[in-house]
Amino acid sequence: MKIAAIVFIPRTAQKEDLHFADFSLPDEIARRLKAVPHIHEVFFATDNEWAGMIPNGSTRIGVGTEGEVAFLKSFFSETGFEHAILIQYDSPFLDPDIVGEMLKLHTTYLPEYTYSENVPSGFCGEIVSRVLLESVPENAGAEVSLSKIIKSNLHRFDVEIFYSHPDVRDRRISFRSSNLRERRIMEKIVKLHGAVPKYAEIVDVLKKFPEVLYISPSYIEMELTGRCNLDCIFCYRKTLSFEHGQMEVSVFRKVLEGMREFSLPYYICCGGSGEPLMHPQFYEMMDLALAEKDVEGVVVETNGIFADANFAQYVAGKRGRIRVIVNLNAVDGEMYRTIHGGDHYDTVVANIERLQGVINETNALYVQIMKINETEKFLDAYYDMWEQKRVPIILQKQNTYLGRIPDRRYSDLSPLERIPCWHLQRDMYVLFDGTACFCKQDVDGVSSLGNVKNSTMKELVERGKAHFIEDFKGNVSKKPDCSTCDEWYTFNL
Repeated sequence: MKIAAIVFIPRTAQKEDLHFADFSLPDEIARRLKAVPHIHEVFFATDNEWAGMIPNGSTRIGVGTEGEVAFLKSFFSETGFEHAILIQYDSPFLDPDIVGEMLKLHTTYLPEYTYSENVPSGFCGEIVSRVLLESVPENAGAEVSLSKIIKSNLHRFDVEIFYSHPDVRDRRISFRSSNLRERRIMEKIVKLHGAVPKYAEIVDVLKKFPEVLYISPSYIEMELTGRCNLDCIFCYRKTLSFEHGQMEVSVFRKVLEGMREFSLPYYICCGGSGEPLMHPQFYEMMDLALAEKDVEGVVVETNGIFADANFAQYVAGKRGRIRVIVNLNAVDGEMYRTIHGGDHYDTVVANIERLQGVINETNALYVQIMKINETEKFLDAYYDMWEQKRVPIILQKQNTYLGRIPDRRYSDLSPLERIPCWHLQRDMYVLFDGTACFCKQDVDGVSSLGNVKNSTMKELVERGKAHFIEDFKGNVSKKPDCSTCDEWYTFNL
């Protein structure tokens, strides 16, 4: 059986992406693939710009502009291969042993498609057959990947799922070096481990050197204000030990300026105890955030009351860089008054519908409902309503903030085995006055890392490292009491 390996180098690749540590990625990937017994020939799919990077002994094939499906149909037709394993060029941790095991499974059962759900991208690839491509529609768009087509219609294809121990999905790492954050993690692993690790070694490496996972915040939640015009039954605002005011623009700006030192992408979230759209300088702060080259986007968590026509126009003008999450826990005015303590249901629904009309980008607008006793009775109606309006829904788990507010959950979905806290690894929560909290559970900043007014972001991030490492080792914090927290398994972007 002839099996090809196809390494994809897209037009968007940067020159620095084709190198890692002290080696050329195309050369090293070709070397590792040629060591796998089942692979007959290695191809590099790229355009002329990267033709000079193709290793000797490998074959270059043009990609074209028709898309992945059209390319693969043409490849199988012109080369005569029956099967191919698809590899991305930015995979410095590609493991030939894992690739070999995957190919052995594929050649034993001969499915149309083989992929792994637990091995992170970068350690192996996905295997496709000529037969599979024959059953994929000719009109599949250039922007749609083959993987997306198959995984959206698994029942239509003969699919084999490859599993290999260990399972590192809880760390949510892709091991793809074109992502700057992932590259930094991999570089630290190689430096401390002394070599590129095998997949079988990766869990032990992370246990020995957990600090490699701690790079810089990828998600910074900013409490623009403590003010809010609602009185929601699940809000912790009334339990605060002091009244939270409004963030000064200078504090907001200092966070942004401090993050430049890391030169890594991150998101800003406007959240906290209050309603961000009530801040009089909200739009000025949004402009500041979106002007930063490292800010991938801004998440605005709002009650939707002030998400008016001006807000909709502003968001629409930012071309998908702002994600809006409207917290709405009702399907009628009476239930809205019961849960949110106000009479704004019709206004909020109208504002959401207006936003939906002007935001055409996917993943730009969501409605969010909390999974609590009070919402269970109308949850089906809520889904029906917003699915008809084509607005994505986030089903939110209730956070009791270490017991500050009553637990209204009707089910507990916490995993049985605790894993290291995602939030301590990649999040930062900044109060209105510039206090960088231990985490979002530290709502008054009692166990803070310091304040952005008199500490640099680098200093604050460094202070958080020890907390993350101890938590990773299973030594959870006593102040705040992490043992009573059940947010450790949740995550943001």
